Amino acid sequence: MLDFLRPLKNDKFDFLTFLDGDKENSIQIQGQDYAEPGEKIGGSPLGDAYHIILFRNDELEDKYVDFDHFDAILPDPLEYISGLIPSGWLGIIAKKTTTSQKIVDKIVDKMQKA
Repeated sequence: MLDFLRPLKNDKFDFLTFLDGDKENSIQIQGQDYAEPGEKIGGSPLGDAYHIILFRNDELEDKYVDFDHFDAILPDPLEYISGLIPSGWLGIIAKKTTTSQKIVDKIVDKMQKA
């Protein structure tokens, strides 16, 4: 796991964003809970099910590229993003619940229109 993610290891969250930070070559990580958490959907003994939204930021053209959206079971979302961040990926990892699809659909729709 990336060292700067270790302080988040014991935090509980429904929604994790890893986006460009305010300073050049920085990243902002934020975990949040859903206002209406709902009931968990899916998962397995390996971990919970998550909605995953990934993209890269093309700074020259000021737009998102390589956009992808899928669901997956993750044993540890922080370990997962530890492999993505060094390769320039940004995104959102959102726990699948009975209320999460509406939130994720809004985000995906907004990003596809950007």
